[in-house]
Amino acid sequence: MILTRYLHDSLDMLGIAACEYDARLEAVSWNSTFLQFFPEDDGAIYTGEPYADNLVRFYRGRLSPEEMPEIERYIAEGVARHENQTQPFEFIHNGRRLRASSLRAPSGARVRLWQRLDIEAHAKAEAVPELVLPVFEALRFIPDGATILDGADRIIAANDAFRQLYGLPGDQPVVGCTLDEIIAGCWRGASPAGAWRAAIRNGLRYDGAPFEIELPGQRWLRVIARHSVGGIGFFTHADITMAKRQHIELIEAQAALRRANAELAKLADTDGLTGLANRRAFMEFLAAEARNGRPLSLLAIDVDHFKAINDRFGHLIGDACLKLIGLTIAEQAGGPGRLVARIGGEEFGVVLGGTAPEDAHRMALAIRAALARAPWRSLHPHLDAATISVGLCSSEGPIDGDALYACADEALYAAKRNGRDRIESRPLPVTRRTA
Repeated sequence: MILTRYLHDSLDMLGIAACEYDARLEAVSWNSTFLQFFPEDDGAIYTGEPYADNLVRFYRGRLSPEEMPEIERYIAEGVARHENQTQPFEFIHNGRRLRASSLRAPSGARVRLWQRLDIEAHAKAEAVPELVLPVFEALRFIPDGATILDGADRIIAANDAFRQLYGLPGDQPVVGCTLDEIIAGCWRGASPAGAWRAAIRNGLRYDGAPFEIELPGQRWLRVIARHSVGGIGFFTHADITMAKRQHIELIEAQAALRRANAELAKLADTDGLTGLANRRAFMEFLAAEARNGRPLSLLAIDVDHFKAINDRFGHLIGDACLKLIGLTIAEQAGGPGRLVARIGGEEFGVVLGGTAPEDAHRMALAIRAALARAPWRSLHPHLDAATISVGLCSSEGPIDGDALYACADEALYAAKRNGRDRIESRPLPVTRRTA
């Protein structure tokens, strides 16, 4: 903290404003010169404030009523500039021309620095022609598109490369037009022209900060603006279509890969027949719930005489029977902190996190009752019913999940030994509890 204060004081002596933001784009610290350059932040900025909230004040103080509906777009573009800035850029704020730089730390944090440029506000415009005239002659030698704009951001000169980039015929007037009028002409009044008008207007404010323009046919240009003392603007326009398409393809490929990985992860944890969680997901979920310090119950469920159903009606009906049983169990036992899984051929498991023994027993009764009402004859006219045996074990966490499963499994086999179509409960032996 002492070092931060020393650095801030040093920058104040140099007349440089500074504000540090962490990797989450939240304000960490700032100096006095920062508050001088941005008085709207004095008494408003706070440690932990999102950078986007800082931009809200910045733009509310500088946008005209006509531009206010675009403030969210401007804020999003400002956040993108903050995250991606590699070169200084310049802009005017509260009558000061500021050069903004950004230093990025390996952690993702950034320190933004603003330096006031010593430019006389009363600089004579008469000096501008002396600067501009040689540039007029040089335009035709610039390989990229190039334009010169006056103080009202209207084109006063353009080279042939500019016309080619924007697809402008040789007889179409360019001088006197604004860039957004050129873009609107390219789109011939289609909606994207209006959408990009705000981006162009905002991009013109920041000297040296590239901004992108979309053209019909999935083409993109990158524009960099720089203004002279008298307000004359020098703009370069470069075709970045290939790079942009590759970037879009990369993003789409990454998104497709994420979706594919998500599907694979889902498949890895899902039983292919019933759509329930499989044994792997069941054991992982059980282990996680067993580490919590709250009640935990487990139901081990086995379909009674399932082999006889398969032998009599065939495996297709047997599979349909398992699907119906799984669906019925899930309808009765689903919810937060719970997981229904098919953990074997005709064996199901239900993890009931935060559930006491008496509530788990009621849940088991509800499952058996629901199965008694299930539409078995819709699977086969001669299939009257399918019953289940249930083993129940409960305890208070944290416990050994494997021990709880073994306990419920013992209870299940007791239910099968005692006649099936019933519920048996067992307490978790104290020797199997873990700290």
